[in-house]
Amino acid sequence: MAVNVAMTCYCDRKDYSDSPSRSNVLDTRPGDARNSAELSTWQVITIAAGWLVLLFVGAYLIAPASILTLVMDDLGVTEATAAALVSMPQVAATVIGIPVGVYLDRVQTRAVVPVAALVLLAGSLGDWFAASEGTVSLLIASRLFAGVGMFVLWVVSINVASSTVPPDRRATATSVIISGYPAGYALGQLGSPRLAEVVGWPGVFPVFGAAVVVLSLAFYVAVGRVSRFETSTDPMTLADFGRVVRNRDVWTVVVVTVLGYSLYMVFNSWMPTYITSQFDVTLAESGTFVALFPAVGILARPAGGWLSDTVLAQRRRPVFAASFVGATVLAVAMFYSATIAVLVAMLVLAGVFIQLQIGLMYQSIQEFVDPGAAGTAVSLASVAGWLGSFVAPVVAGELVATTGTYAVLFVLAVCLGVTGTLTVWQMAESGESAITD
Repeated sequence: MAVNVAMTCYCDRKDYSDSPSRSNVLDTRPGDARNSAELSTWQVITIAAGWLVLLFVGAYLIAPASILTLVMDDLGVTEATAAALVSMPQVAATVIGIPVGVYLDRVQTRAVVPVAALVLLAGSLGDWFAASEGTVSLLIASRLFAGVGMFVLWVVSINVASSTVPPDRRATATSVIISGYPAGYALGQLGSPRLAEVVGWPGVFPVFGAAVVVLSLAFYVAVGRVSRFETSTDPMTLADFGRVVRNRDVWTVVVVTVLGYSLYMVFNSWMPTYITSQFDVTLAESGTFVALFPAVGILARPAGGWLSDTVLAQRRRPVFAASFVGATVLAVAMFYSATIAVLVAMLVLAGVFIQLQIGLMYQSIQEFVDPGAAGTAVSLASVAGWLGSFVAPVVAGELVATTGTYAVLFVLAVCLGVTGTLTVWQMAESGESAITD
């Protein structure tokens, strides 16, 4: 059977930290008589389907945020409890992330896609029932349950994006597919109130959950039509897991991920309050301005992957460095901004720089491990990212409360940016250029 030369297995490109050689094979199928144009079409369909899956996963996750007033009025809960409903799926992902990542490295990840989507749908139906009955504890439990499906779909989408395209396009593909997540946040924020007018706010959850199931089936079919560049014939073992957790380069990426997401969330969570305290604008207006900060990630995240793959010949470190250095400089510029127009412009630029690396970090960590441990590596980075997302806003709030000034937010941002820059300075290069240098 003829196999396109562009599909040559890329398994031996790197020594995975003194690990013994594992058997990695190109996953070819009887239908591989397809020409390269057909293959390229299915690759695009696969990435697009994965992007849409994460679009509606993100919309489901953020849905309560835009209807908090309705949630509080109907359930009779405080702002803190209502806001906690937003983060419940992420809490579940943080707790079960590593075990799930190890499990995914022991099974065929394509097969778990519709199962994970059904778990999320079941959780969303539980949300609807609990919200309709006014049972807060059940609503929290159902959101936690849905978080398991959310996390699996996140990891599998990243893993598939990486393994179904050539090595010189992997950072781009990974960054493109995860840009569906911030787009989903925008969809959830804009669409949830409108959906609530039609189906009631409890019905918003299963609408997004059902969309995830439908698109997960499309993703499942598309993945089945694309040959994989790197697959492992052996399930991950305890020894393999030990090599991952002892890998210094893996933990360097974990640190970079924590710092990157922490920097992202310091601005994302506290800038609306800062703007209203410094300028003559309402909270609603400042929220609109700050919404531009994550929104630019829809373009910035793929741009970071493209720069790394295409412009920098698969080098990853320069993009990480530019991200931290640019964000640090812009944090200083924002502190000295005297007008709202200048501040918002600097904030949008900061959103671009910070998010250049989000997406690339998930590809980089995979390049430091055996392909058979890719799911575990992505899970480590994902848990690190969510940990940074949780901790940074809390630390920022404590600093503001202690010092009595919002200026400390910019000091924290500069410290995170400088620490990130120094960490990148010490990290190894994971991309293909590291092999040819």
